[in-house]
Parts: sequence; C-alpha cells; structure tokens
Amino acid sequence: MSELTASAAWQALLDERQQLDGFSLTDAFADNRNRATQFSVEAAGLLLDYSKHLIRKATIDKLLALTEFSQLRQAIDALLAGELVNNTEQRAALHYLLRAQSADAVPTELQPLYAEVTEVKARMRATAEKVLNGQLRGYTGKPFTDIVHIGIGGSDLGPAMVYQALTPYHQAGIRCHFVANICANDITEVLSDLTADTTLFILASKSFTTLETLQNAKTARAWLLHKLLDEEAIGTHFYAVSSKPELAKAWGIKVENVFPFRDWVGGRYSVWSAIGLSLCIGLGYDNFNAFLSGAAAMDQHFAEADFSENLPVIMALLGIWYTNFWQRQAHVVVPYDHRLRRLPAYMQQLEMESNGKSATRDNRPIDYDTCPDLWGEAGSNSQHSFFQQLHQGTEFTPVDFLAVLKSPHGLQEHQDWLFANCLAQSRALMLGQTEADPAFSQHKFMPGNRPSTTLVMSELTPASLGAVMALYEHKTYTQSVIWQVNAFDQWGVELGKKISKELHAAIVGNTAHDDFDGSTQQLLQRYQQQR
Repeated sequence: MSELTASAAWQALLDERQQLDGFSLTDAFADNRNRATQFSVEAAGLLLDYSKHLIRKATIDKLLALTEFSQLRQAIDALLAGELVNNTEQRAALHYLLRAQSADAVPTELQPLYAEVTEVKARMRATAEKVLNGQLRGYTGKPFTDIVHIGIGGSDLGPAMVYQALTPYHQAGIRCHFVANICANDITEVLSDLTADTTLFILASKSFTTLETLQNAKTARAWLLHKLLDEEAIGTHFYAVSSKPELAKAWGIKVENVFPFRDWVGGRYSVWSAIGLSLCIGLGYDNFNAFLSGAAAMDQHFAEADFSENLPVIMALLGIWYTNFWQRQAHVVVPYDHRLRRLPAYMQQLEMESNGKSATRDNRPIDYDTCPDLWGEAGSNSQHSFFQQLHQGTEFTPVDFLAVLKSPHGLQEHQDWLFANCLAQSRALMLGQTEADPAFSQHKFMPGNRPSTTLVMSELTPASLGAVMALYEHKTYTQSVIWQVNAFDQWGVELGKKISKELHAAIVGNTAHDDFDGSTQQLLQRYQQQR
C-alpha cells in the first residue's frame, strides 16, 4: 500500500464512499433547497455548478483534507515560483508567465523571463499588424490572404481549437488553416484551395525535429517552389516558432522570421506562447491578448482562492472522487456550442498526456488509478450518439456540460433549444426513469442518479475561452499533485516514434526483419507488396 492510499485522508474517503451507498440526488435536492447555491462557485466570468454530484458537505470536507495531505498549496507555490516541477526533465512549467498581464503578477526573480516573454509578444503584435494592414507581403508583392499553421500535438490542437471557437473574431481578409497529420490528405486538401503568392506558412515545433511537422513543411516548401520557381521565396513565405531557433534557421527560415520560446513551455501548454502567432494574425493581437487575460484571471483565482471555493481544485477533487473511490475509468466533456466542438480533443491531450502515468514523481509504481479516459463531442449532436450509454449503460460516467448563454448568431430560437437540451440532459441523468413512471418498461429503464457538472459562461469570447482552458490546466495540475505524478513529461509517446523509424527503414529499404513479431511482419509484407 502506498503512502497516499494508506493516509488517513484516503481512508476517510473510502469510508465516505461506503456511507454514500444509496445516496439519492433527487432526495438531496428535495431536502436542501439551497443545494445548488451551496455547491456552486464563480470566478473569471465562469459559473461552476457541481450540485448534481454524488456528494454532501462532508464529502467535500474529506476531499479537501486530501489537498492538505498532498501539500497542494506548497505545490501551487512551487509552480508559480518557477521551481523544477517537471522533475524528470529538470524544467520549470512557467506557462502562466506567457499570459501574465503585468510585471506585478510575476515574482521578482522571474522578472527577466517575463521581460523576455513581453519582447516576443511585441514582435508577434508587430508582425500580425503588418500582415493585416498589407505592409508585410509575399514574394511577388501581393498581400497575404492565408496563413497555414503546420504543427502537431500541442503545437496544433490549441491554436486550431481556439481559432475554430472564436469565429466571430476572425479578421477580415485573412484565413488560417491548420495542418498536423502526416497523412498527406491533410496538407494536400489545404494547399488545393490556396494561391502560393498570398500564402504564409508558420512552422510550429518546440523541438523542430518533429517528424510530422518537418515532413509537412517539406511538402509545403516543394509546393511553394513549384509555384513561385525561386528559392528566395522561402525566406518571405516561411516563419517558424520553436524553442530551438537555431534548427529553424538551419532549415532555411530567416533569423527575423523565427519566434522563440523557452523549453519550460510544454507542448500542450504552448498556445499562450509564440505558438499562438497564427492566432495573433487570424484573430488580431487585441483579441489574442484578451484570450491571455482570461487565462490570467483564472491563474490569479487558482493562486489565491480558498480551496473550498477554487474552481480548478473543486473540479480536480470531483474527478479524483469518481476515479479512485467509485472506480470510474472514463470522463465525458460535452460543450453545448458548435464552435467548441474541438475542445474535447484538446482536453484529451491536456489531461491524458499529462496524467496518464503509472509511476510517481519519485519513480515508484502506482497502486491506484490515475487519469480516466476522456472523450466527448459537441451537444446536441452527441445526444444522438453516445448519450444512450450515458443514460442506460451498466456503469455511470461523470459528465462536464459546458454552456454558453448568448451567441452572436442572433437566432434566439436555436439558442433557446440548445440551452434547454443542455439542462435537460443533466436533469435526465439525475432523474432517470424507473418503475414509478406510469410508462415504465424494462427497456426504458434509466437508473438516474448519474453525476454531472455544468460550467456556464455568458458568451464565448477570447477571455472566457482563455479562462476555461486555464481552468482545465490547473485542474490537471491539481490532480497530478494528489496522484503524485509529473504532469509535464510524456515519455509514453517516445516508444512508438522509435519503432516507427525501424519500420520505415524496412519499408523504404524493401527488407524483411525476422525479429519483428508475426503480425507486424505480415502487415509489413502486405504494405510492401502494394507500395
């Protein structure tokens, strides 16, 4: 038994779980008319209603005791102070510096780094303004009309999701496109709709060695040269964002077109950095900065609010409650706004790459569950697919509903129905349909009493989106502290990369390798026959 599972706080929660056998959400609301306000918190423009959870006040008190045992306050202080919280790579995780709105929000010892960040942001702003006003033009003298952001993982998911979510803020005369997959259908579909004279490529790669990004960059370069017939055009049409600027320069990017960031910016936390250059252009710098300010407001809340009223901490504790004490192995995110349809994919990387670990920070095997499988899709579409399982499956899965009260489309009837559907699903999960219903039959049985969170924002703005993303970042960090894992490394992605190089060598060399397993050999031979 580990130190965590043997702790008095953990054991108290095991006891609490037993005591809540038979707990009824409908009875809890009937018995306490103030339950909704008792279990709701607001911060940074967001309302978190967690009253539809299998909890009582004693549950929250015992979960909060777990933060004391785990020394969460000290861990938050260490994060914000720039300590090496990424211990396996000996790095800090200072992404909050990227969105800090003033030097006053930054410790004295981090002021030089903040000044460096501010300088890069000034360069990003100047570049964005020059592209948008036509001062910065392509090789043939035409203004840029299209930005192609080439990255993958954290260098793609964040910017692509944010740009899609903030459609009302797209700048006139410019379109942003995002290419990630090494499958050539991704980049060829994008390039087929573009004109070389007016296309600017932004290569986004922290290491500038990422296979998918460099292969797509190579294809983009060949396409541009085929169209413009002059190597000099590369210097005008290609920019790069990387923590290894020297490699970007070696690839052929002009020094003045390389935007650096530090290696303490993790990939899945990098949208706030120069990786967001495409957003500065596509949304305009003022909107990009509003996005940063929303995240900064959540940073301040996370750093200062009591844990009993701290949105990221509460969400983290609820996740731990179900993962470790109800043995739930999945968590669902359903945003009720079509513009947020890529948010679940973004959050899959954020949470599963951060906390999908089986070893503690000090290199010991873990004897308890960590990150659940996270999945989701936009509502109301998802009501017509996986919600069947959520309502009638043999096991319950906790759900996060995200709701937007107002939308700029002006079609109020659509918005009314959308919000009604959001509330209806959380209420239906709670109520269910049992023998008490006059229309009851077994195939219509829904047990109800299934927990959910509702996160509400008035409007989907750059600031509110920034706050939501920072909220989930801090939730993820809080869980990593309690689970005693490093949220900032990702060794699990490396093995597949290594093996793919071995297989690629076999493919292009048209050779067989007897040391591959039978399945791999068979599939490799089938590919080589068709190649």
